[in-house]
Amino acid sequence: MKYIEKATHLLFTLCLLAFAALQFNDPDPMTWILFYVICAAVPALALVNRPMDSVFWIALIVCGIALAIYASGAYNYYLHRNEEPLMQSMNPEKPYIEEAREFLGALIATVFVVISHVLARYRKK
Repeated sequence: MKYIEKATHLLFTLCLLAFAALQFNDPDPMTWILFYVICAAVPALALVNRPMDSVFWIALIVCGIALAIYASGAYNYYLHRNEEPLMQSMNPEKPYIEEAREFLGALIATVFVVISHVLARYRKK
């Protein structure tokens, strides 16, 4: 179980750092790079057996804010999902497509943060 847990933390850390690296071509790269680096800190700290509740709560709050900001865009995309593919170039006339992608990225990050925290807490007991 220990190796599976470590592998999970490593995978989540690497994925979130890769997500951060992919943001360099985004219109607002520093916001999203910082977001993903904060989220990557949770599994990274768990990987080295130093989970910190304060880092988890900061990451969870940041994730919640991102999800709240982009929820309306994700909902608008949901209403147009049969007409618009999610993977297309950015279009200023359809901002909900980019907002839906940002919402999904924040949702994935939230799942990674919560799973890493739960695994780290379970291990402590």
